[in-house]
Amino acid sequence: MAAANAPITMKETLTLPSIGINSQFITFTNVTMESDKFICVRETAPQNSVVIVDMNLPMQPLRRPITADSALMNPNSRILALKALTPGTTQDHLQIFNIEAKAKIKSHQMPEQVISFFQGIQIIYYNTIYEVSMTVGESEPVKMFERTANLASNQIINYRCDPTEKWLVLIGIAQGSPERPQLVKGNMQLFSVDQQRSQALEAHAASFATFKVAGNENPSILICFASKSFNAGQVTSKLHIIELGAQPGKPSFTKKQADLFFPPDFADDFPVSMQISQKYGLIYVITKLGLLFVYDLETATAVYRNRISPDPIFLTAEASSVGGFYAVNRRGQVLLATVNEQTIVSFVSGQLNNLELAVNLAKRGNLPGAEELVVQRFQELFAQTKYKEAAELAAESPMGILRTQETVAKFQSVPVQTGQTPPLLQYFGTLLTKGKLNAFESLELSRLVVNQNKKNLLENWLAEDKLECSEELGDLVKVGYTPDYLFLLQTILRTDPQGAVNFALMMSQMEGGCPVDYNTITDLFLQRNLIREATAFLLDVLKPNLPEHAHLQTKVLEINLVTFPNVADAILANGMFTHYDRPRIAQLCEKAGLYLRALQDPEIHFKYIEAAAKTGQIKEVERVTRESNFYDPEKTKNFLMEAKLPDARPLINVCDRFGFVPDLTHYLYTSNMLRYIEGYVQKVNPGNAPLVVGQLLDDECPEDFIKGLILSVRSLLPVEPLVEECEKRNRLRLLTQFLEHLVSEGSQDIVLQNSAFSGNFNLQNLLILTAIKADPSRVMDYINRLDNFDGPAVGEVAVEAQLYEEAVAIFKKFNLNVQAVNVLLDNIRSIERAVEFAFRVEEDAVWSQVAKAQLREGLVSDAIESFIRADDATQFLDVIRAAENENVYPDLVRYLLMVRQKTKEPKVDGELIYAYAKIDRLAEIEEFILMPNVANLQNVGDRLYDEALYEAAKIIYAFISNWAKLAVTLVKLQQFQNAVDAARKANSTKTWKEVCFACVDAEEFRLAQICGLNIIIQVDDLEEVSEYYQNRGRFDELISLMESGLGLERAHMGIFTELGVLYARYRPEKLMEHIKLFSTRLNIPKLIRACDEQQHWKELTYLYIQYDEFDNAATTVMNHSPEAWDHMQFKDVIVKVASVELYYKAVHFYLQEHPDIINDLLNVIALRVDHARVVDIMRKAGHLRLVKPYMVAVQSTNVSAVNEALNEIYIEEEDYDRLRESIDLHDSFDQIGLAQKIEKHELLEMRRVAAYIYKKAGRWKQSIALSKKDNLYKDAMETCSQSGDRELSEDLLVYFIEKGKKECFASCLFVCYDLLRPDVVLELAWLNNMIDFAFPYLLQFIREYTSKVDELVKDKIEAQNEVKAKENEEKELVAQHNMYAQLLPALPAPPGMGGAGFAQPPPPIPMGGMGMPPMPGYGMPPMGSY
Repeated sequence: MAAANAPITMKETLTLPSIGINSQFITFTNVTMESDKFICVRETAPQNSVVIVDMNLPMQPLRRPITADSALMNPNSRILALKALTPGTTQDHLQIFNIEAKAKIKSHQMPEQVISFFQGIQIIYYNTIYEVSMTVGESEPVKMFERTANLASNQIINYRCDPTEKWLVLIGIAQGSPERPQLVKGNMQLFSVDQQRSQALEAHAASFATFKVAGNENPSILICFASKSFNAGQVTSKLHIIELGAQPGKPSFTKKQADLFFPPDFADDFPVSMQISQKYGLIYVITKLGLLFVYDLETATAVYRNRISPDPIFLTAEASSVGGFYAVNRRGQVLLATVNEQTIVSFVSGQLNNLELAVNLAKRGNLPGAEELVVQRFQELFAQTKYKEAAELAAESPMGILRTQETVAKFQSVPVQTGQTPPLLQYFGTLLTKGKLNAFESLELSRLVVNQNKKNLLENWLAEDKLECSEELGDLVKVGYTPDYLFLLQTILRTDPQGAVNFALMMSQMEGGCPVDYNTITDLFLQRNLIREATAFLLDVLKPNLPEHAHLQTKVLEINLVTFPNVADAILANGMFTHYDRPRIAQLCEKAGLYLRALQDPEIHFKYIEAAAKTGQIKEVERVTRESNFYDPEKTKNFLMEAKLPDARPLINVCDRFGFVPDLTHYLYTSNMLRYIEGYVQKVNPGNAPLVVGQLLDDECPEDFIKGLILSVRSLLPVEPLVEECEKRNRLRLLTQFLEHLVSEGSQDIVLQNSAFSGNFNLQNLLILTAIKADPSRVMDYINRLDNFDGPAVGEVAVEAQLYEEAVAIFKKFNLNVQAVNVLLDNIRSIERAVEFAFRVEEDAVWSQVAKAQLREGLVSDAIESFIRADDATQFLDVIRAAENENVYPDLVRYLLMVRQKTKEPKVDGELIYAYAKIDRLAEIEEFILMPNVANLQNVGDRLYDEALYEAAKIIYAFISNWAKLAVTLVKLQQFQNAVDAARKANSTKTWKEVCFACVDAEEFRLAQICGLNIIIQVDDLEEVSEYYQNRGRFDELISLMESGLGLERAHMGIFTELGVLYARYRPEKLMEHIKLFSTRLNIPKLIRACDEQQHWKELTYLYIQYDEFDNAATTVMNHSPEAWDHMQFKDVIVKVASVELYYKAVHFYLQEHPDIINDLLNVIALRVDHARVVDIMRKAGHLRLVKPYMVAVQSTNVSAVNEALNEIYIEEEDYDRLRESIDLHDSFDQIGLAQKIEKHELLEMRRVAAYIYKKAGRWKQSIALSKKDNLYKDAMETCSQSGDRELSEDLLVYFIEKGKKECFASCLFVCYDLLRPDVVLELAWLNNMIDFAFPYLLQFIREYTSKVDELVKDKIEAQNEVKAKENEEKELVAQHNMYAQLLPALPAPPGMGGAGFAQPPPPIPMGGMGMPPMPGYGMPPMGSY
């Protein structure tokens, strides 16, 4: 099939060698392509590097010097993942980089060696698969699943996940079975994330797809996999399509499978990849040897098969935007396969004769080519009254060819049957589910619903942008109407159950209430067994939990308890309904096996409590309220309060268990049941006493009762909650008596004197704390008079209560000077008082706190002085930071000298050097670095350099022999010669570049060249140097640098190539000489591009020849012949080109520009061209005679066009000898046509040739007639003899007799001797008086006949003699046999054989009785044999 008509088109988008990728790295382990955005290639020579090819800019690859075992680009963004083995270990290190941001995103050390990793990023250990997050952070890899046993010892070639990330598949290949080792075996592991289960299958390639099954609003997840296996001596190749995780109660995808037909030449080929085109619904299966199979996703129908690559394919990637895929083969071709939208539908309908598939493809991809089929199918469905299917077809018709006024009119013309949905409404309903209606459809649908008074539907459709607005539509909707919501719901329900749910919910939210009763809506769903949809609707509308919806609550629970008990269980557990028929639901729960739900009905428990209370069974009420967990606490509490039982214990149980203590207290207090309050606090739950006290205070209970209640609990009372409850109500003074009772003293005065309280540590704390909260004015007095309390804790409480002076007094009292100064600094905020306090106490810790505060307030110099007084070196980092901000480096020097005496920190020594540099004390720096120190001099030097303190940095770098940094520092100081010397010691490419570029900018070209020679020997840095010189217009200096580099011992290809590029740009006169001298050391592709850009055609041709790009060389010569053409060179090139078309282009070229030597060219390419095409070219040009020597030379090939062309030339030249020779030697031409052309030629010899041609063609009569016409009797006789036709020969005799040609008559008798009958000859001779001329013939005939008779007689006699000799031999053999028989002795008879009872032996049977003739006497022949 012609490529233009094929359903799949192939295009080469890129060749990896053309962008500098060596063919040895075009392998599965070195090349990755995870999407249609990037290709990543890992190179290991001449140096380790990673090449990233952006498919949007394929000719601008990004190459970076990176060492890695694997490299992978993110499918969507410029993020690179690298894996490499950690030196000295068996572990792999994974790193992820953002190429654009030039930042590392993640780095992780793997616990074992990784065998492969794929997009995602999925890491595959020997037995485990992990997933690594691409987000920034330190998150660990997450384990996904374990490899199954069938993948052991397999090479993993692919890993994929479905769009929902719920299904994963891992694919590997292994050596084939022993019976067929050359057929690679494929294994697959399918893993479910939700189920955490795996399934092992045989497959070579797999992919996930999504497909929307009719009647299911959710897309199905499909897995497609291809396998080729060898079992029981048979090879089976299959494609399988299976749905994963089918949705219960929803239409599912039917499993499909199809055969993969491999041609005999591809018996051991196998699939290596599979791609899915969601755009067109096609499956692409690609094999290793380059076969492409295309199948339909929905039906598994084979669509197309062809070989797309002569080289093995090892990598593919989806091209989702065009619905195709990319493929990379071993030659480095990056091929793009796409669907030919103009031909695929016609191909399927015509070549495959699959009209249904053609229509589906057209609808799916909106493709041309199926218009007639779609219209025909629509008419068939309409004729069969399948209006629903016809409506769907019209709605989905490709390019909307059926969405016309004619289609609408066709549906309108169908009569509506009673009780059925009008076909026109079905059509519009289908259109609405597919998308937006056009203007005409919108108008017709609006007319339909307006006539049915359903204006609200128009509003909804307009809100959803389903209708196209127009003036006609606006005029139509002006008329008001009332919609038939029930009809609309029924209509939607038939085609879209979920849409019906949404519509019903929309109605439930309409102003004025739902226009259709909830129960009616529910019944509509249940009539169609749509349980889930009915449940979804009711759960939404019953959320308010209203009593009037009790029957609906019961209904939704009933239907789910019968059909989906787990759903009903979840509803009951949620507790969203309380008004349903509980006994009925309890019975159904019991039937459904939900026994606990049946027993857990709170209403039953409440009824039991209610009944017991009303019958006076108080103990049973108390027991149930204490033990049951299923009654409604609030409802039970309210009932017990209303019941006013004489025993409050049941109410106490409920309130205590469920947190109704304040309500209990209020009830008991107002009911004058104070003894139950005391009993509850003292015996039941003392821990709730604070709540009881709080409620009593709210109820304005007398303080005496409350105080007595508190004192009755004493030590069991939680103090803090009690204080909190009193404090909330501003009644803390209520606790004073509690304190007095605790110490069993009469008043607070006694507490403050020598008493038991004064020695009680805890009570003093409580007293002061109570005073802090209740009466702050007495706190200071307590502090001065009490000594046995927790000073630190009380002081902190005082600080929290903002009693700062009291807190200072407490801390001073307990010698807590640090805490005291902290209050002065942090709370009172008086640094002056804090400094005064520090001078008074002279404690290092106090000075430290003062120093820190001063530092926070920005008093850096004062803070440094305080730190020195405190001899505190702990805060040196903050001090250094503050001093640098305030630029107080002299003070910082003093502080750092103190710090160095206490600690050996690199930071301190480094900051000291920096401080010296800031105040220009360079001599102290030199002295300091000569003394022992722990400064990180490298970091210090870098910091000095970054802040332009170059002199100080020079001292540091020189001391630590960091020649690289010293060199760039000297550059900054304009000391270029010294910088070059330092760079020589550093011997670093980066350093050489920095110094070189600085020298170029400073026009120190001699020094720049010294540096440059050390840079250009590095391949990767050469181009940067060249660009730097060129960007600054220093072309001569750059060329001088490169020319000097040619003589370097380490001169490499890049130098020679770059010099060639420079010559091409700036010194073209030197280019050819340079190319010829160093052609073997050039990067020819790069120089080719340069010559092409600069239009150096002669040099470009030479480079193409050197690079074996003979096609390009020939093309260049012909396109730019004035500069590039050389005849001898062109002849050498043209015979080596690969494209046959170039031969004919060369013929045209020579015909136009060098016709005089065209035969020389043709002789060179004679073995490679189609001679017929050459002749055709010359014939059309009108210069056929020009190439006569060429045609003579190639006529031995016996090509029809050449033969005919030469014969034409010979006829024109009247060269009959050459013409006859051409006819004799070469028979491939139109013989009859040529004969007819020259049979009337004016030259006799030409006409003779015509007769000769007729004779060769077997047209004997025409040849003889032509010869007779020209009196060429000899030719006529020879033609008759060769024809073997007796009639022609005898007619010729008659002709000669009629013409009186007696001599010709006699000659003809001998020429046609074998054909003539003697009687005819004699008769003709006798009748015409020519016996004399016939007599020689008769003599010859008689002699020949006599010889034949003699031979026959002789043969017969010899045959008779042979028969006689054979008979004699047979007789002798028989006689000889009889003689031997007579010589044998007779055998004696057995004993008793002659006695009585035994008969005598029969006489001998003659030999003739055994079927043999009687034998004659030995040696005597039978008589009468003659």
